[in-house]
Amino acid sequence: MSKKKHKFTYYLKQLIPYIVRDKWLFLFGIFAMLVTSSLRLIDPLLIAHIIDKSVPDKNMAEMIRYGMYFVGVIAITGILSYVQVLLLSKLGIKIITRFKFNIFRHLLKLPIAWFNEQPVGELIARVESDSERVRGLFSHLSITIIGNLVFFVGVVVVLLVRESKVTLYLIPIIIILAVSYYFLIRYISKFYRKIREMNADITAKITDYVQGMPVVQTLNREDCIIDRLRVSSEKKKRFEIKTSFIEYSASSSFLFVFNVGLVALIILITSPKIIGGLVSIGTLFVFIQYISRLIWPLLQISEDVMQVQRAFVSLGRILELTEATSEDDLHRGSALPYFEEDIVFDHVWFAYKDEEWVLKDVSLTIPKGKRIALVGASGSGKTTTISLLCAFYPVTRGQILVDGVPLTEINLRLWREKIGLILQDIFLFPGNITENIRVYNDDIPAEKVRQAIGIVSLDDFIEKQERGLETELAERGQNISQGEKQLISFARALAFEPEVIIMDEATASIDPQTEAKIQRSMNEVLSGKTAVIVAHRLTSVIDADQILLFRDGEIIDRGTHFELLGSSKDYRRFVELQLMPTENTSE
Repeated sequence: MSKKKHKFTYYLKQLIPYIVRDKWLFLFGIFAMLVTSSLRLIDPLLIAHIIDKSVPDKNMAEMIRYGMYFVGVIAITGILSYVQVLLLSKLGIKIITRFKFNIFRHLLKLPIAWFNEQPVGELIARVESDSERVRGLFSHLSITIIGNLVFFVGVVVVLLVRESKVTLYLIPIIIILAVSYYFLIRYISKFYRKIREMNADITAKITDYVQGMPVVQTLNREDCIIDRLRVSSEKKKRFEIKTSFIEYSASSSFLFVFNVGLVALIILITSPKIIGGLVSIGTLFVFIQYISRLIWPLLQISEDVMQVQRAFVSLGRILELTEATSEDDLHRGSALPYFEEDIVFDHVWFAYKDEEWVLKDVSLTIPKGKRIALVGASGSGKTTTISLLCAFYPVTRGQILVDGVPLTEINLRLWREKIGLILQDIFLFPGNITENIRVYNDDIPAEKVRQAIGIVSLDDFIEKQERGLETELAERGQNISQGEKQLISFARALAFEPEVIIMDEATASIDPQTEAKIQRSMNEVLSGKTAVIVAHRLTSVIDADQILLFRDGEIIDRGTHFELLGSSKDYRRFVELQLMPTENTSE
């Protein structure tokens, strides 16, 4: 229990700064709620006074006066309720907007290794769905629970003052019904959790089928897909019907007990006293009015308590994101990244998990202005090497030195500004071609963008577009070819003027014509730059100043293309595998 209290206190401490910033909205919302709850107690008492006093005394003036009071109370209650809803909605939106912004800002600073372990859908659910559930804490849940509790206490106090014996009969029954409804809500919530899981399963299947539509249609599997979805949908439908039946049957039973059972009990208890002149008809009216008004608040309290519990669970899931260690905490280096001589991997070992070594005692030197190529079979450690160079992961053993300074002592952000990374799997952002080359950096002038486009020979493609550089790209660039996407990524790297260009299989998935176009401009692209090229294709590495041949996380041979042809059987085998398709084609 103490652990739960500790968590609850911790969560509140995290929320307080958001509330403090808009404390006047929050305080006025509380004030409006208290006044509204109090006014809801008054109007039945005004009508009771008219019934018990004004009518028997035939005092028309008093009847009109109390009638006006009644209208005034109803009007003020309505206005304050409306203002309360507006203010709390505004408060909830403002707080959750800042909340989401801070979460996403923290996400942007988390290391790549962390993202590798997180499903994308799970992250989106945390940032969006969980945040919206937390929003309820500010917009209505907390205030509603407090307001309903205040109203309940006020009702009990007024009824005890007017007729304590009848009230003491009713209180235990009302509490038992409210607690029973709470457990009912908990029971039904399990069904809704199951329905959400079924819905997520159906959504995931539809997403997969839509993304794989070419395969589905090519293999004529449409009917099979429909059958699979029909089975899942029918299962969900039957479960939803069952859940709805349980929920509405139970809710109707509770409403019947409140609306009919309790009112009948009140009449049964008070009738003899009314006939005997011990209780007034106005008191009976007050009891009936209060009981009817207590129905939804009490049922709502039970439901809102569950909602608050869910909101705090969601808040916990979100705070786990904000507590994840950021790159700024992992990399505290502050030295300026001077790169005038070389980058050295000094006996570097690396494992993603425990001691399952991906790199084993790797030592290499990347002189400034030179072109270094990394070749070898898939899984041999090439991509991991450049990931360490980009500081995406910390070195497990050994160190990386830039002009003799350990990379861990260098300012991470400034170091990455010196790197232009070109990957095989290109990611294009929503927006036009210019925005994708600049990556939303408006400090890069249009002239530099055009210059980068010219170097990578993207001019012809741009000129064919009706809107030129303002051409909008579809999601992940689906309205352009793979080669065009790759050329845009080349232009992107050049526009940022990096000192070190890293190419990870950058030409592996493009057609020979586009590759030839890139090769023609490669010398100009890499002129004056330090280049690290990971490649399977011989054309990408043949002119490298040094080629490093990787196998099982180790560098087994190194040298120029012609040196390795004469000294390395493994490299010759690599060359032969590259040439064999060409020989077969010529035959």
